[in-house]
Amino acid sequence: MRLSEKQIKLLETYFKALANKKRIAILALIEEEANLTVFEIAERLGLHYQTAAVHTQRLEKTGLIQKKYRGTHVVHRITKRGKSFLSFASKILR
Repeated sequence: MRLSEKQIKLLETYFKALANKKRIAILALIEEEANLTVFEIAERLGLHYQTAAVHTQRLEKTGLIQKKYRGTHVVHRITKRGKSFLSFASKILR
């Protein structure tokens, strides 16, 4: 498989987004429980709110999760790309 420079750069962006155990945990949590707020993510994973907020922003920026506004709350869902990366990770760990 031959990759273009643009594809290589894009893969680098995705792998950098997942190069943190907290972001991987957030991604896995959101796959299990959709529509979580940053507060709920922080609470479930034992993170400070600001830490969870920064990491969810990074995952959202790279398209691995998406934000959805529900009234005064912002909830997070995993994207198709995020599911693909978790599936890829699962295969590597077998």
